Amino acid sequence: MPVKCQTVVTFLEELAPKSLALEGDNAGWQVGDPQAEVSRVLLALDIDERVIDEAVDKGAGLIITHHPFIFKGLRSIRLDLPTGKIIGKLVRHNINLYAAHTNLDAAEGGVNSVLAGKLNLVNVKHLTPDGEGLGRIGLLEEPVTFYEFVAMVKTVLEVPAVRAGGPEDRKIRKVALCGGSGSDLWPKAKFAGADVFVTGDIKYHVAQDILAAGLNFVDPGHYASERVILEPLREFLVERCRKAGAGVEIIVSETYQEPFTYL
Repeated sequence: MPVKCQTVVTFLEELAPKSLALEGDNAGWQVGDPQAEVSRVLLALDIDERVIDEAVDKGAGLIITHHPFIFKGLRSIRLDLPTGKIIGKLVRHNINLYAAHTNLDAAEGGVNSVLAGKLNLVNVKHLTPDGEGLGRIGLLEEPVTFYEFVAMVKTVLEVPAVRAGGPEDRKIRKVALCGGSGSDLWPKAKFAGADVFVTGDIKYHVAQDILAAGLNFVDPGHYASERVILEPLREFLVERCRKAGAGVEIIVSETYQEPFTYL
């Protein structure tokens, strides 16, 4: 039996309350009607025309993405330009769009918690002493060399290559991480005594600063470090809908959205 879109969103916000979102983040409703009824929901990291086509093909009336589609104020909606095309396509097909962004990053059971689990970390804590924020830090059960750690990251995140820096023979035990783009957290990782920092989108001069501080790093990419949330999020919503007696099917997008090709 279909339920209102807002019902599914309310379940999601139990996991990732909007109060956890960073200031300036546009997490929340992007396009559509929260009161519209839906029987199938599609989960994706981002929205593009391919994802909308997939939603149409699979009969999904609600798309939940990690990254907000609308981040800054719109001054116009032109249907001949990419942003307007997506909005127009969503409206024409009666598809609603919601984004859970930094609130899902920070949540227990969110992106960074799942990423820490993927890396088999134990004694996982927030990277910041106040117990808030996006990053996590934890321990490997047994020390490994940096070379071995990098190989493990590539395997668990299913990527053919990563960018990495630091001595290959360094022993790695304490691991700090932030899914997506978290390179500004590296000083906190260093202060917390991490041997290595895992995050995406590390820039050239930031990489130099990290190495100069004596910290190793692994950059598996923005996409790979965040897509790990999609299946756990599906499982959470499936169980929550089941408990509520909501007849909604939750599916994960099969549209590959990594913008980079490894050659």
